[in-house]
Amino acid sequence: MSGLMRLLDPNNLRPVFDALAVGRDGWRGVREDRDFLGVLRRTLLPLPTDREPELDPDPFPPFEPGPYPALRGRKVAVVVSGGSGATSAAVGVQRAFEEAGVEPAALSAASGAVLFTLPWACGLDSATIARFWLGLRREDYVDLDWGALLRSARRGMGGWAGLVRGDALERSLRLLVGDRRLGETRIPFSMPAWNIDRNRVEILGTLTTPDLPVAVAVRTAIAIPIFVEPVQIGPHVYGDGGIIDIFPVRPVLEVRPDLVLGLNCYLPEGFEGEDVTGWRQRSFAILRASGQLRWSGMVALAREQALLAGDRLTLLHPVPYEAVRGGKFYETFVDRRRWPGFMNAGREATREYLSGLAPLRAAG
Repeated sequence: MSGLMRLLDPNNLRPVFDALAVGRDGWRGVREDRDFLGVLRRTLLPLPTDREPELDPDPFPPFEPGPYPALRGRKVAVVVSGGSGATSAAVGVQRAFEEAGVEPAALSAASGAVLFTLPWACGLDSATIARFWLGLRREDYVDLDWGALLRSARRGMGGWAGLVRGDALERSLRLLVGDRRLGETRIPFSMPAWNIDRNRVEILGTLTTPDLPVAVAVRTAIAIPIFVEPVQIGPHVYGDGGIIDIFPVRPVLEVRPDLVLGLNCYLPEGFEGEDVTGWRQRSFAILRASGQLRWSGMVALAREQALLAGDRLTLLHPVPYEAVRGGKFYETFVDRRRWPGFMNAGREATREYLSGLAPLRAAG
């Protein structure tokens, strides 16, 4: 098959559309958000004069214990979607559970949400997790390696797959959780990982990969090729499974929960597709259509996962979809000034959900 024919293969058109959509998102970020360029420059080309923003390490109001009798006798599982910095809302969900005196029966998370939910599964409280992330220096979790990119360029781009190495994040997580392994979590935990070599999604977790270090699992969760180096686990190379399976419900169903609380931090509300009706009559029509192809598979799979839980699932949307749209996806990961707000939004949404639960009816 000629090179031209391979390029025109329908499956090869997807990365072309993806490139167009990424370019559009970058342009929109520059045009709509004046802070975006500043964050981009400080991340990609940091200067000695740059200063980290000082964040309150204790973002929550005073602890408000509240009995929720409707939870008595019920097993609740929690599923958190990916969504860059918006997934810090999961720390607020944990805070609300602590105030309710309830521990989840199982946790499942994708992509960036693993940064916050896996420490929860390890038994750390919400105050400790918030303090850790809000007190971390950027270089302690974002370690750019321009040198590796330049060296790879001389070898035809061999041996390089991401601007951020991931070593710094793994080191920081080891300071938080030590050498703990997934089989040692207090709460059963699961996350999707993309086996790049074999092109399939696999579940890493307490039951499936008990010997995998927690810090390595967290590093894998954000390993989006080109942006973050993939991770070698055994004979294969893995990346962020959330780019395929962003809302991993199936693993928590193993514990037969009575209720499933889902946190959507990335997709439109209710996992609806973005409405671009009329795109053919607008300028740069194909660019607008390309975004639909880019997310179609992810949205469809998220809906399928949600259906598995049926009416046991309640889906919360504490962070507006627009907050992580386009260039804001990257901005909210490296610029943590909005994380305290995301955390409190997660807490408030969860408290409202717990307060609205109806008590179990007595048998007979």
